[in-house]
Amino acid sequence: MNIAVAADGKSMDSMVSKEFERCLYLLIVNMNDLRITVIKNDKYLECSSTESLASEVLKHDCEALITGKIEPLAFNILADAYVTRFFSAGSSVKNALDLMEKNALIIIKNSDGTEDCSGHHH
Repeated sequence: MNIAVAADGKSMDSMVSKEFERCLYLLIVNMNDLRITVIKNDKYLECSSTESLASEVLKHDCEALITGKIEPLAFNILADAYVTRFFSAGSSVKNALDLMEKNALIIIKNSDGTEDCSGHHH
């Protein structure tokens, strides 16, 4: 199982980014062996970052994304593909993954960050 993490660095000790689209790196973590594929977000200042990052999550067949805030376009792309979105901004990647496995992370139910489910996403 692959999990995507929007991170400010390249390692498990890096912090989860406050904003998905502005992360410096997207880490694809294979939860079976904790192998990490690092994707540099060279486009974090461009509008195209949103779609390209969401596409990377889908391309690597990730079941979930751990991040901070997420913009509506990326949220909709990921939600439509049934990728679960977890909030864990400010914690380390390792800690966020541990909390996810314990079902202790908050699910991002919509792009505005409230607890309400919006539209057709679950």
